[in-house]
Amino acid sequence: MQSLYYLIPTFFILLLLVPIFLEVRVSFNALDNSGAFCIYLSKIKLKYFLFEFVGKTLRLKDEKQITEKDIDFSSPEIALLEEFSKQLKQKARLKFLEVYYHIGLDDAFVTSMLCGVINVSALIFFTSLKNARPTASLAIYDNVSYNKKVVELAANLSVSLSLFDVVYSFLNSLILSKKKAKQAKM
Repeated sequence: MQSLYYLIPTFFILLLLVPIFLEVRVSFNALDNSGAFCIYLSKIKLKYFLFEFVGKTLRLKDEKQITEKDIDFSSPEIALLEEFSKQLKQKARLKFLEVYYHIGLDDAFVTSMLCGVINVSALIFFTSLKNARPTASLAIYDNVSYNKKVVELAANLSVSLSLFDVVYSFLNSLILSKKKAKQAKM
């Protein structure tokens, strides 16, 4: 009977160590300076935002509410988010990355040259990423419009990490960002 009590801590330890799969989908229309951002946890939608750039701020619109938040890029929250993303980047295991783009500039020659440059640049980036993360699946999908003006970009990214890595990275980034803010005041 006493051995059954060991199941509770074992469950919590397994919960911390079992990987969770996060999927991030981002799309951006460069002509409107607006886009969408969605986060999935094991195929369950967690958060969905519409965003647009207005001057030097980023305006976010929630899916269910019409409230808007203006985020200044020099705020301490952005510094914490930047440090947190650096910490997570080291610990995350990339599963797949898909890049989509739809470009048209009303000129067939300029459009085809630009799409060629984008494809070559993306393949160079994918090659360096594949050297760092050999198990990742990478793809690029292009759609070229020769007779209309459109600039749309999208990415689909899936990573796996454990809950322990997320908590550790957040606490570490919180400490590092407060230390940087304290050094900046001196």
